[in-house]
Amino acid sequence: VVLTGEGIVVVPEAEKDRPVNEMAAVSARAFTVEETRRYAGGVDDPARMASAFAGVTTTGDIGDNALIIRGNAPKGVLWRLEGVEIPNPNHFAGLNVAGGGGVTIFSGQMLDDSDFITGAFPAEYGNAVAGVFDMHLRSGNSVRREHTLQLGLLGIDVASEGPFSSARGSSYIFNYRYSTLGLLMPLLPINDLTTYQDLSFKLAFPARRGGRFELWGIGGLDRQRQQELEDPGDWEYDQDRTRMRLALGMGATGITYRQIVGERSYLTFSAAATGSGTNFRDWEVATDSSVVPVTNIRNRNARAIGAATLNHKFSPALHSRTGVAVQSIHYDVDVSAAAFQGAPSIRVARGNGSSELVRAFTHGRWDAGRTTVDVGLHTLYFRLSDDWSIEPRAALSLRVSDRVRLSTGYGLHSQVEDLRIYFIRAEEETTSPNSRLRLAKAHHGVAGLDVRISDVARVKLEGYYQHHFDVPVIPDSSYSLLNFSQDYAFDAALVNDGAGQNYGVELTLERFMRDGYYFLVTGSAFRARYRGGDGVWRDGRYDRRFALNLLFGKEFYLNGGAGVLGINGRVTMNGGLRYSPVDEVVSAQRREVVYNEGLPFTEQTAAQPVADMTVTYRKNHNRFASVWALQVKNLFASGWPYHDYNLLTTRVESLRDRVVLPVLSYKIEF
Repeated sequence: VVLTGEGIVVVPEAEKDRPVNEMAAVSARAFTVEETRRYAGGVDDPARMASAFAGVTTTGDIGDNALIIRGNAPKGVLWRLEGVEIPNPNHFAGLNVAGGGGVTIFSGQMLDDSDFITGAFPAEYGNAVAGVFDMHLRSGNSVRREHTLQLGLLGIDVASEGPFSSARGSSYIFNYRYSTLGLLMPLLPINDLTTYQDLSFKLAFPARRGGRFELWGIGGLDRQRQQELEDPGDWEYDQDRTRMRLALGMGATGITYRQIVGERSYLTFSAAATGSGTNFRDWEVATDSSVVPVTNIRNRNARAIGAATLNHKFSPALHSRTGVAVQSIHYDVDVSAAAFQGAPSIRVARGNGSSELVRAFTHGRWDAGRTTVDVGLHTLYFRLSDDWSIEPRAALSLRVSDRVRLSTGYGLHSQVEDLRIYFIRAEEETTSPNSRLRLAKAHHGVAGLDVRISDVARVKLEGYYQHHFDVPVIPDSSYSLLNFSQDYAFDAALVNDGAGQNYGVELTLERFMRDGYYFLVTGSAFRARYRGGDGVWRDGRYDRRFALNLLFGKEFYLNGGAGVLGINGRVTMNGGLRYSPVDEVVSAQRREVVYNEGLPFTEQTAAQPVADMTVTYRKNHNRFASVWALQVKNLFASGWPYHDYNLLTTRVESLRDRVVLPVLSYKIEF
């Protein structure tokens, strides 16, 4: 039989909202590299892109991508790459907010479809209480070589991919990026300098009997230098008289082997090494040019990781995933800091040695057509504090019809704190009071309704409750690590007597890209409360109450389809940032901003709309394609309020950071 016609279009039956990890039943969604590049305000950064999802807000700092997920501190987010836990993969990681940074080391050129999970995680995820980024690098083109060169205001990217041997199906892909600021700032009449660079790669080789080897890695280096203003008469704020040197580094590399075993199983083995390091020093310069040290941080953290996972299908309806991961942790922490302006710098944390973090899990799924049941168990042991956590996980999904799905899930989760918290030690002490600090834990409960309006549109409603317990707090104080942002001078002894409650409801209305346009509307109403060491319940730092996002985009085909003009916009309205009132008397005495911690987070800034925009133009030529892109964050110069002490007026001032960030880039693909 011979058929004639103009052509056949094959459209796959794919549920774009379903996560890559099929075991994730609730509070999970996949995101693609196209979304990372397309979403306005994303700046090719997965973390900034994810801030448009329901239940997610930001810290308000345009220069930091830290995420507040369902009212939890950003430090509670877990990052995984190719199934391996990795350090915070951001440039200038944790500099302003623990868990955040300037921009992720992942280049958009490298990403494959990945998952973002906001609660009640499946059994294979551990050491997280807020959320999970489960990232994957895509394999290179195994048929022909392709190259990309991009020049933009944030950096220069060089990428290449292709086959080692097209006959064998092996391939490579890599991307190198260097900051444009590192090239331009030495040419400017300023003493400050900021540079960063990163490299990502993945090599894939088929093996015998259906096996596959993959060698992958990411790494980044950051440098920053700041000099004080030369004329003391120009010193208006503390930063004007501060000298600073910063060097950061992060890396992760590993080898993954996958092998089919029989007709119903496949094994995955991973061996990886990760590391991160921080060298930070700053000094206060006096009017007589004398220099006083303020902060000195040396932090090294290296991990050797071995992991194995077995997937087995008992029947078409019943399959399981079981695994174990062992981390050998090597650490060297030494932190000195001044407790307040003008105070002497003293050692607040020190320690070196090694420890182990062991995780094991098993997860079973029974799929009976319209009903899916997930049951799992995750265990975690941290040898440094000699603490165990046994964590049940469960989920139930019910397809009421082909378009309507009900779901509910539960999980107990725990997290290890930043290592320097365990090594807090006063100058004269010989032991660390936090060395036996137990794991912080949280119960997560989720219930949801998912309705597919059409093949490309859906509406999702999800409610959740989280109960935190064994939270580290300062005894007889309002302080709790649930509110932790960043504090290098923190030196207090902690006990596991704190608690917290996060609860809320989220709504998502989404239309996926088809016929040249898409939109995403999300809304969240939530509370985040905590109980400190004094036993009093209060509103937490990240209790912003609500978050609204409107994201939309349209593509126009020009010149007979040879050119594509894309216009994308985003408008965000989040509840205001919470802070403690300024203690005017103590601030005047210390000549710096001091907050009244007796009334923690009782003040809140006003909510304000923030707009982002992205305009792209792609032109397809015979042998190459070119892409112009203009991405603008904070289009209307909305201001984020903050306090600073004015050295000239000797008063605390309320200021606004009205930064507009335009990012222009040009990319050529050939």
